[in-house]
Amino acid sequence: MAATLTDIKKVLNSQKPVPDPFGLLHSITTLTATHGHTPELRELVVRALDKTEQFQKEKPLLMALAREFGLYPYMEQEGLTLTDALAVEMHRPDNLDGVVFSSIQAAVYLDLMEGRNVILSAPTSFGKSLIVDALIASGKYDNVVLIVPTIALIDETRRRLSDHQTGHKIYTHPGQAYAERNLFVLTQERYLALENPPRPDLFFVDEFYKLDERSGGKVSGRAALLNQALYQLMKTGAQFYLAGPNIHELSAMVPTNVSRTLRVTDFSTVAANVHRLPSNSAEQRKAMVKMLASTLTGGTMIYCGSPRRVREVVGWLTEDENGTYGAGMPEAADWLEREYSEDWALPKALRKGIGSHHGRLPRWLAHKVVSGFNERRLGVLVCNNTLIEGVNTTAKNVIVLDRTLARRTYNFFTFMNIRGRGGRMFKHFVGDIFLFHDAPEPEINAVDIPGLSQSEDAPTSLLLSIEAEDWTERTNERLNPVLSQRVLSLETMRANQGVAPEAQIQLAEHLQQLPVSRTRNLIWTTAYPNHSQLAALMDLIWDYIPPDGATRHGAVSASQLTLYTFWVAGAEGNLREVMDRFTQPNPQYDGKETHDDKVDKAFDFMRFWIDHNLPMLVRAVDRIAEEVFTRRGITPGKYGGFASRMEDGFQPHLLLTLEEYGIPVQISKKLTRWISGYRSLDELLERIADLPSEALSGLDSFERETVFATMQSLRPSSGPQQLGIWMQ
Repeated sequence: MAATLTDIKKVLNSQKPVPDPFGLLHSITTLTATHGHTPELRELVVRALDKTEQFQKEKPLLMALAREFGLYPYMEQEGLTLTDALAVEMHRPDNLDGVVFSSIQAAVYLDLMEGRNVILSAPTSFGKSLIVDALIASGKYDNVVLIVPTIALIDETRRRLSDHQTGHKIYTHPGQAYAERNLFVLTQERYLALENPPRPDLFFVDEFYKLDERSGGKVSGRAALLNQALYQLMKTGAQFYLAGPNIHELSAMVPTNVSRTLRVTDFSTVAANVHRLPSNSAEQRKAMVKMLASTLTGGTMIYCGSPRRVREVVGWLTEDENGTYGAGMPEAADWLEREYSEDWALPKALRKGIGSHHGRLPRWLAHKVVSGFNERRLGVLVCNNTLIEGVNTTAKNVIVLDRTLARRTYNFFTFMNIRGRGGRMFKHFVGDIFLFHDAPEPEINAVDIPGLSQSEDAPTSLLLSIEAEDWTERTNERLNPVLSQRVLSLETMRANQGVAPEAQIQLAEHLQQLPVSRTRNLIWTTAYPNHSQLAALMDLIWDYIPPDGATRHGAVSASQLTLYTFWVAGAEGNLREVMDRFTQPNPQYDGKETHDDKVDKAFDFMRFWIDHNLPMLVRAVDRIAEEVFTRRGITPGKYGGFASRMEDGFQPHLLLTLEEYGIPVQISKKLTRWISGYRSLDELLERIADLPSEALSGLDSFERETVFATMQSLRPSSGPQQLGIWMQ
């Protein structure tokens, strides 16, 4: 059967049985002999492996092709020839049972095991994190730092690594005690908050392209902090492994000793069919999305441009009373209506087997929705850019509805990341990608590392965090105005990580000139400021050191920021009260905002301001005001108590942290009798892991299931029989 690559792909894409299995494999072998190991031919082998049951008589030849293309993980263990069996065994990492590497994975793993540094650019489905697991399982490294981009990935990584009994303590939050051997799984912010951590033997940075992430054309605040973390890790002299998808080169300004470690591969273990859909009108797109969601099998993700668009698409799918997309999550839906809002649309969607995911949802709920999708209780997951990278899903189908993601037209880099979400190794060999717009043209993706290159794009806050001995001549010039002023010390500016020093100086100058009579509302030390005191503090933050995108997350003015913060603080952790506040009738906005818009605004405000930005900014004002007012002879206020309350979400200390482990704070409050007396996060987690069966008496079935899942993740060696009594 002489055939072209196109002919073979057409046969393998067909729903009909392969007419001549031997001839097809023979044709692939012939093309390989002629053209070598091209990505296109490797993809044909992957597609053939997807139809293994049709090649029973020809299986030795199919397995030989898999070996030829380095696809060792897909080689069936029974019936292999001696040569193939030996090849598979040669690609097993030490101390990681059941794992077989592809040829490229094995090469990267061996490089790292021999002590070499690696920056790896590989497709989404490559298995970059599996190499990390193998390195840890080797026992070679006592202290390992893993920097991941989101808190959701902290939890996913923690759960994955807890299955490996390596003798390491998994450390996920500042304040935990260090052990002799530690796995630090942290975001860049949490790594920078560590106090005197042990020197790492190895560090890993996931999604390393985020070192060059932009916001409004400049390096974003989170990217600056990631660069700062990378710089500090580099200074330890530890071995490094950085990984991410679809990067072709590093900026010419990156130091040679770093840039030369870059390895770029297009090796993929899954294939994708890309389908261009008609998009003549909004109604046509709506009808097409509904048709695909109801007919496709294997799990479908729908990418939308914004959280509002996510809600709109969920509305499309739920408007048909009889339409269902999976078994659903009815108990979770009942609980959400009771604890947040009975008029919220998400619970209705969950009952129909539809999930939604965006960055504004509570972390425990986002994890629960993804788990429901991976377990096939939810057949459809509607999301925005929060699921482009990182968190693993098992989607076979991806529908890209909008041309924009996160307010920007998506480029080729983003498209390739989305495309990589369709199909998953050992789940779906071939994914299907549906587009309503033409795919972006291929482009060369180059990444700068501003913390190492000290390029013009590096913000001054990042440059200031670099040790003076490492400054370039140009960095000295750029920092001269900051260093030559006398209103604010270098020590204070460096302590306020991520806040532009120029903005800090302007705030300090304002406080330096502020009449004493106007300092009264800034001279408070309570953890419970009144409205006037809070307003004075919020005005300074809003006017001088606002975070990136301040006006896009619920509050559009300093007075609104004050009001919403006052609401949340006054609720003392009662989230139902917070939700009722945000969803109450408002003549100014009613008619412009739906109930779901208001629910989303509440979650967005809580995540962006209360959970992420305000505690850090309050502490920054505290440091600046203390220095300036002390110099003026004014007794400064102390905002640390209020910042600490805010970091806890105005909940009892550390209970909010349990949401990262999967337990909503509403449930953890019911467990207070059983977990009280803890003095640290370590002790709290121990109490959760060792909860007695009586602790369930006040919980419903959803709450029991939720706590049980967390308990299992904290006690990985505990099997169902050991914990069975706990669930009864």
